[in-house]
Amino acid sequence: MKKTLLLNSDWSPLNFVSPIRAISLIMRGRAELISMDDRPSCWNESVRSPSRAFEMPATLRLVERVNRKYDAPRFKKRVLFNRDNWQCQYCESKLDWSNVTIDHVVPRARGGVTSWKNCVTACKKCNIKKGCKSVSEAGLRLKVQPADPKVIHFWEWDLVGTGDGALLWHPDWLMFFQQPKPYLSR
Repeated sequence: MKKTLLLNSDWSPLNFVSPIRAISLIMRGRAELISMDDRPSCWNESVRSPSRAFEMPATLRLVERVNRKYDAPRFKKRVLFNRDNWQCQYCESKLDWSNVTIDHVVPRARGGVTSWKNCVTACKKCNIKKGCKSVSEAGLRLKVQPADPKVIHFWEWDLVGTGDGALLWHPDWLMFFQQPKPYLSR
């Protein structure tokens, strides 16, 4: 499903909206279409109204800043895996549902809790190797310290358009998440 990335006036990602909502924001003067390399950031499709057709926007920026209070959201496995880019945080191998696990940096047996700052994505091999030991006791090293997820980690995306209803990724969005790869990490 193609969506429009909505940026705050300070260029930080806020959310995804439907193309109809995006056009409404533009028409009411609340948002502006972003230009990338002297071309508008749009999908190669149109949205039709009874009177005219509009290019389907891919990226918009709000004219006025929206202040949002950020509370760490409830822990969810898929969001954790999205945050960690579906990559083992010890050996950096790419993972999928068949071989992904959650590792507690401070093991639950030692008082560790299930939280964003104590859990990381790990492959089964590394998780078994670590067991109830600390990271250093197991001879492992975390690639990135765990942190709260960003709003984008709660959204599903689909880079190749498999048709399963996931969010399609637009190439213009990469710069707003400061990512070298077309996936999202911390």
